[in-house]
Amino acid sequence: MKNGMKKTAAVVMAAMLMGTVAVVPAAENMGIFSQTAIVAEAASVGKVTGLKSNTLSNSEIKLKWSKVKGASGYTVYMRKNGKYNKLGDCKGTSYTVKKLPNATRENFKVRAYKTVKGKKVYGEYSANWNTATNPQACKGLKVSSVGTDSVKLSWTKIGCTNYRIYQNIKGEWKEIGKTTGTSYTVKKLAPATKYQFKIRACKQDDKKTNNNHYGKYSGVVTATTKKSDKITQADIDAMKEELTAYSREKATYIKEHYTEFWKYGIDYNTVEEYFLRKEGKAKPSDLGYDRVDTIEFTEGQSMLSDFKKIYMDYIDYEYEERNDVYYVVYIETCPNGLNVNSNPCWAVYLLY
Repeated sequence: MKNGMKKTAAVVMAAMLMGTVAVVPAAENMGIFSQTAIVAEAASVGKVTGLKSNTLSNSEIKLKWSKVKGASGYTVYMRKNGKYNKLGDCKGTSYTVKKLPNATRENFKVRAYKTVKGKKVYGEYSANWNTATNPQACKGLKVSSVGTDSVKLSWTKIGCTNYRIYQNIKGEWKEIGKTTGTSYTVKKLAPATKYQFKIRACKQDDKKTNNNHYGKYSGVVTATTKKSDKITQADIDAMKEELTAYSREKATYIKEHYTEFWKYGIDYNTVEEYFLRKEGKAKPSDLGYDRVDTIEFTEGQSMLSDFKKIYMDYIDYEYEERNDVYYVVYIETCPNGLNVNSNPCWAVYLLY
């Protein structure tokens, strides 16, 4: 018994002299020189550094670290319920952890060991490394509703930090937004236009990096925005072109006598050139007109259709009253209104 106590004391003293905190096998039935050798070996096992990871999928994470000189192998640990539990041993400097839950953050440590007298002698644990698995692929993406300038998307909820929304813009997929919910409305779209969208889930990394973890993309959905009932500048331009063509058609006297007018052969040679010259120079401040009609910005397409019919009747009336002039259709935009209508509008004149 005394001899055993002396051996144990010698081992403890040797450990103190070596200044190590490594794990030492039990002293039972071992000679003092063997125990001292183990303590020395333990002191020489270096600490694992450079622990990093690469998320392979929604269930696998590959760990890697720097090689420890003289190590026989490495043991990998993962934290669960506040305690680090052993996952396995490996000889190299990488280890793939499998069968993990998707979109889940995990914490890992690694330590090197040497095999001495058939037993593992460990160095210190590495610093903790935390990372996450990817979310699963998003499912159930659909177009919930469509407006003239917006498309609402919705999908099935899965585990993740947020969802990223992508739009196909000129053949290239670009991220246009993100949300923590299961729906997203894409706004500021053009009316009567086809669009394509897809999404993917993101598990955000808690490190101060952009190393987020993404699931696979959902399928692509296509949506066509509705035709807008609201009058646009393009509608006004089209109406002006139509009314101008109608006024030219009704200008029979001009088409029959344009060669008799002043500056024929100088400023113009054809009736088309005559019309263009008149239209290009026409301004309300320079020419006469009998009235000003307005179309407010808030009016719908049905009003525009009615306005064109009424204005054609007005052109007919003017040519019946006086047919030796060409009536020019002139339209100006009045965002601040004008004296006959204080609301934002387009003002329509029939100049002569």
